[in-house]
Amino acid sequence: MSSSPSLETGARIRAVLVAADQPSDGRLRRIRQGLWRWTDGDADLALKLFDGPNAHERLRTEAALYRDLGRAGAPVPEFVAKAADARAIARVWIPGRTVFQRLLAADVPNAAEAHTVRRAWLRLLQALAPWNARIAECRRHEALHKRQMELAAVAHGVAQFLPTVPSDAIDDLRQTLASDDLALVPLDASPSNIVVDGDRATFIDLEILGLDFADWTYAKYVTAVAETGAVLSLADHQTDESASDGLDAALTLLALARAAGLWGESRNLPTDLANHIPGRSRAARRIRAGLRLESSVTSDCG
Repeated sequence: MSSSPSLETGARIRAVLVAADQPSDGRLRRIRQGLWRWTDGDADLALKLFDGPNAHERLRTEAALYRDLGRAGAPVPEFVAKAADARAIARVWIPGRTVFQRLLAADVPNAAEAHTVRRAWLRLLQALAPWNARIAECRRHEALHKRQMELAAVAHGVAQFLPTVPSDAIDDLRQTLASDDLALVPLDASPSNIVVDGDRATFIDLEILGLDFADWTYAKYVTAVAETGAVLSLADHQTDESASDGLDAALTLLALARAAGLWGESRNLPTDLANHIPGRSRAARRIRAGLRLESSVTSDCG
């Protein structure tokens, strides 16, 4: 091993390599906390160690998704092995760069790359459809109420942060999103969890699965915010998909929420946001107009 994990981590790595029927004398590199890359000859594996709350359940979920969704042709890494006692799994390493890295790169993604990711997303939803159909109606109803409350909280937080923006325009975005049906989706939606390599896009880190609005989840997967406050999204390169009312509303509300610091990001001045907020809807246009007002103006400027 070329890296030096702790004794405990090394034992867990060896356990999952044994489960994968691989020797322990390959090249080992630490990628980040809990994730290692191991290579030996033609074998190139990602070794993921699970710690923290519900570690065993998260391991079981991710291993099952890689195994079962892979059989259905979903764009997920190939499952190799798991070592439950060591709280570790092995999957095939996916080469390429994450959507987050691509969005922040100098050579911005093109339409072909954007469509590759979108097609992969639709394939993932299709593969999850049988799982989705087995969810009890009572659970779906409870989840819908919870997700609607979460969107309402986001809209309220944005309205509080942006007093010059018509609050009913923000609420229009919320209503557009909340009118959609729920779907079973990965809940750890982040542009860092999609790897793109040429004409292939792969969803990684699937340890948390649940019901949410598909457009809202997809917007989280394909959108990032630069240090300048600019909102960068693969959806900007998809003319046909960006025309979707749900996705359009999701991109706009998500950009506003991140600018407002609702997920811990540094807040941006409202007057700096006007040219950074996406969306083609009337609500988005009214919001951009409101952002251009002086902070002392509080009237509705529809």
